[in-house]
Amino acid sequence: HVDFSNNKFTSLLSFKQFKQSFQTLRFCDVSNNLIEKDATDLLENIPPNIEQFSASNNKIHGELPALLNNLPKLSQFNMSSNALSGILPVFADSILSLQELDLSNQ
Repeated sequence: HVDFSNNKFTSLLSFKQFKQSFQTLRFCDVSNNLIEKDATDLLENIPPNIEQFSASNNKIHGELPALLNNLPKLSQFNMSSNALSGILPVFADSILSLQELDLSNQ
């Protein structure tokens, strides 16, 4: 469980640098920061067993990548209040555990 919310972080390093916790991290909150990054670049290194991911209220831009299909345990995904654009990937069929998806206020 990591909570980096409500700070002034401008970037998020690769999760893979934390090798011991990369496979076990279940919850990550980086909401309410100043992260300005492409959505694909941000999400390509997300831990495979993540269950809850929140990156709302940042400056994340671009399209959501189809790689969200590779997160079978994801139940909550919140990237509201960013600058996402483009086509919403078809991932609802692939993520059977997804219970909450918030992409509002783009």
